[in-house]
Amino acid sequence: MFCFVNNDLIKREDAKIGISDLSIIRGYGIFDFFRLKDNVPLFMDDHLERFFLSAKKVFDEVPFDKHDLEVKIRQLIETNKMPVSGIRIVLTGGYTPDGYSIGSPNLIITQEHIKFPPDESYRTGIKLITYSYLRELPEVKTINYMTGIWLKKEIAKAGAFDVLYHHNGLVCELTRSNFFIVNQQNEIITPDRSILKGVTRRKVLDLARQKFKVHEAPVSVDDLRTAKEAFLTGTTKKVLPVTLIDDFTIGDGKVGAVTKELMQQFSLFEEQFIKQG
Repeated sequence: MFCFVNNDLIKREDAKIGISDLSIIRGYGIFDFFRLKDNVPLFMDDHLERFFLSAKKVFDEVPFDKHDLEVKIRQLIETNKMPVSGIRIVLTGGYTPDGYSIGSPNLIITQEHIKFPPDESYRTGIKLITYSYLRELPEVKTINYMTGIWLKKEIAKAGAFDVLYHHNGLVCELTRSNFFIVNQQNEIITPDRSILKGVTRRKVLDLARQKFKVHEAPVSVDDLRTAKEAFLTGTTKKVLPVTLIDDFTIGDGKVGAVTKELMQQFSLFEEQFIKQG
């Protein structure tokens, strides 16, 4: 298995980064991640666009452009030959001279095996637990996942799939996914603030608008109890139904018609994208 460290294509086991990198000392860095299916990068342009938006927010200068990055990614895909996999792009804070100042960023590109939720989760829905937390720079895909990882024991103890963050009474996002509800009027609502706007979220919103009334608007914690349906979206989750949150059931506890429709539409959209190459 090969990876890139800056401009060097090397075996993953030989990859190294110095201990003075700000990503190690202070957790400073950004990343993005997308899937390959049948060796086709899914929505890579969207992910690279978001990657550079994140990079420009947290770095004074990015030492490469989109074309340079795409060339490296395609070279890595050709070298590793993993038709179903994930590409992770990380830009670190660089080697810091004083333990706090940003250095020249280090670029790391890896290709890795991916794991999807079990089929049963799509048939019956998943459980979430809630937790009051607001990510720093929520519009940026940073490498800081400390809270989500710290909560893994609580998630497992509750028999849940993941945690849903909320702040000041408003729902935000999950650790690695966006969240949606369907109200009693079959309108789809997804939080519009204090979130990372996911690529899958954007695609599902575009599909949903073709058939349903859609709102990007605040979702309160109280709205969860009156929701008819709920689901999440993410790169490795696609459209995943939610039927239980904490101690209460969403709707009738079954995967709803709107969610099923979007699951099917997104699957078809993905297949069409792959056929177009």
